[in-house]
Amino acid sequence: MRNVIKRKGNKERFNPDKIKGALQKATIDAGYSVKEKEELIDEIYDKIDKKFENEGDIKSENIRMCLLTELDACEPYIAKSWRDFDKKYKSH
Repeated sequence: MRNVIKRKGNKERFNPDKIKGALQKATIDAGYSVKEKEELIDEIYDKIDKKFENEGDIKSENIRMCLLTELDACEPYIAKSWRDFDKKYKSH
């Protein structure tokens, strides 16, 4: 089972629902409905899952950067929403 290494160094099991949940939240914050972007969310999740499927421990920052790269390419407004959330709630 894959683990995710969080920002503070602690590990937790890889939970695909967290990735989908984060994508859904950013989608809503960008002004879209989840239903409207459901196919996109699934597509991005699948790409990320395949990218890391043979990895052992994965840094959460690597997952985040891959997600944002995918979003920048296909839905920049959702990527901006994600970054705005990070600035507001996760800045040091």
